[in-house]
Amino acid sequence: MGNGQWHKNRTITIFVILLLIICISGLGCASKEKTPSGLLVIEGDAVEDKVSFTLDELKSMPEGIVEADYFGINSYGTKGYSHFKGIWIGYILNEKVALKANASRVTIIAEDDYRVEYSLEEIMREDYIDEQNPEARLKIILAWEENGRALKSEIGSPLQLVMGQRHPGDVNKPYWVRYVKTIRID
Repeated sequence: MGNGQWHKNRTITIFVILLLIICISGLGCASKEKTPSGLLVIEGDAVEDKVSFTLDELKSMPEGIVEADYFGINSYGTKGYSHFKGIWIGYILNEKVALKANASRVTIIAEDDYRVEYSLEEIMREDYIDEQNPEARLKIILAWEENGRALKSEIGSPLQLVMGQRHPGDVNKPYWVRYVKTIRID
């Protein structure tokens, strides 16, 4: 074996040993835990136990299902209605999740890591408005259907967070999160 070949083999051996050390220490080869596609996970420091729900499990909670017209305004001032069907997040948190006493912040996380944050009180509200319908009292929901059609996603979760307005003129559509995969409660 020539001197060049010996150095090449030595370099490869050192590289393999370093790679093994990195893998064993958990710095490089440990796979990042990923939420399975289409599964809603509820976790966080203010949750007793991490829980998850499939879309079918959410649809089988009739007490929490909401179907309503939601008025939305986007950042460009475009206004419009959509009819959504889904489940009230407050219902899930009240009935299906054991929250700790210090629960105060709720972060909604999408498949693409887009996030919006609410206080727990905002999530539990049942009186968001529709500036064009003074009688409307709306909740923050995870919708699986819009205008009679199932929401779909090529990237995983079909769930979309939808909410009414906080006050007349409230630009609420930027808070409508598509492809919700995780609700984190801290």
